[in-house]
Amino acid sequence: MKAAVTITGSQSRIYLTKIIFLGIILLVKSEIYSQEIKEYYATGELKAIGFKESELKIGQWKYYYPNGQQSAIEFFENGLLHGTVTYFYPDGKLQGQENWSAGALTDSAWYYHTSGTLHRKGKYKQSEYTGTWLHYFENGKVERVVSYEFGVPEGITRVYNENGILIQEGTYVHGKEDGEWKFYSATGELEFSGSYIQGKETGTWYRFAGGKKKVYKRY
Repeated sequence: MKAAVTITGSQSRIYLTKIIFLGIILLVKSEIYSQEIKEYYATGELKAIGFKESELKIGQWKYYYPNGQQSAIEFFENGLLHGTVTYFYPDGKLQGQENWSAGALTDSAWYYHTSGTLHRKGKYKQSEYTGTWLHYFENGKVERVVSYEFGVPEGITRVYNENGILIQEGTYVHGKEDGEWKFYSATGELEFSGSYIQGKETGTWYRFAGGKKKVYKRY
């Protein structure tokens, strides 16, 4: 059977003193290696505040407009943006939110009109647009639907007017118009159609009016 260990009052005080001493050492080291930084505009107003460690930004940084209103909140790891970044308009309204990982835009992002309604949303991959992005008018109706690969338009794109009526549709290949495109009037009637090859008009383009299809131009 093991004997019980007895700690005397003096030993307890020694242990407590050691713990306090180690805590002070760690605090001093933290202050040495992590410093609060404040940046100012030439006119004297606070521009940014955050921490640096070994000259690299770490943790949360806050940014301000000259009027004192917060302009952005960013998060850093080892000097690189990492985490959710939030932007504000000068009047304090939300301007946008992004996600960053090791200095690169990634995953979902949202951007807003000055009125507060959603302007556009989509996803990033290594700081480039990817997948489907949706753009909106201030009235909330869809303005454009664009698909991306490696940061450039790829696939079907549709454009609408503020009344929600389709006015343009076609396909992109490697960021350039390719294949048949159609253009509609403000009320949704087909007005023009034609084809592109790598961004250049080709073949015969047609105009539609009064229920008739006429040659508009040949390329």
